[in-house]
Amino acid sequence: MKLPVIALLCLLFMMVIAPYLATHDPIHAESGHELESYSHEHWFGTDRLGRDVWSRFVVGGQRTLSSALLATLIATGGGLLLGSLGNFGPLQSIIRLLIDALLAFPAILLALVIRTLLEGNLLTLALAVGVANLATYSRVTMDALQVAQHQPYIEGARSIGASQWRLVTRHIIPAALPTLASFGAVVFAWSLLYASALAFLGLGGDPTQPDWGIMLQQGQGTIVQAPRLVILPASALALSVWLAYAVADTYSISIRKRSSRL
Repeated sequence: MKLPVIALLCLLFMMVIAPYLATHDPIHAESGHELESYSHEHWFGTDRLGRDVWSRFVVGGQRTLSSALLATLIATGGGLLLGSLGNFGPLQSIIRLLIDALLAFPAILLALVIRTLLEGNLLTLALAVGVANLATYSRVTMDALQVAQHQPYIEGARSIGASQWRLVTRHIIPAALPTLASFGAVVFAWSLLYASALAFLGLGGDPTQPDWGIMLQQGQGTIVQAPRLVILPASALALSVWLAYAVADTYSISIRKRSSRL
């Protein structure tokens, strides 16, 4: 297992134990302690309302990563289903037309429209971002399955009488899974950016709840006095996106090596 994969798994593990890493209540404001600098009590100081920055950072990371992970599951699960139906189902032309129609809209604009139509909470945020990435993952799934079904060993299985269902479930989809897993990491990176962007615009749900996008939005007003309020969530977001792309590259390299041996 490569280093980026291990690092991303560690980041996701920190997401799970985030409440235990927080040293204060992330939404509790302490009057008279606004914009304090680094201290033993407040490791990264406090924000303009006197809330502990470190606690908001770790708990906010849990919320941001959770929404991105849930959005990725929605996009990959739905994309795998639509991509498979677009290649092998009885409604191929309709599915392909639907995917092309969704691809005509910029993903972030589609997420913005869906999010404004729904009630503001973590689930609707993840749903909006997941649906926004659905068409792209569906198209990649269709292309990956198209390539996989023309592999020589699959043609051999077809020639000895394997049913279409068996070919798809036992041979074609497993052959395409490395490519789909690699692109799934890219979708996770996109989901992080889109979810944070919507939260930054005030569409992430409850603004009192910590979130990296909300922290960026609230910290921009004090970026001169306390740049850490922006640097900390921005750095974490950039690192998370970079790790997701690094994982995708790791899988892509392994796919190319495997293809060269075939």
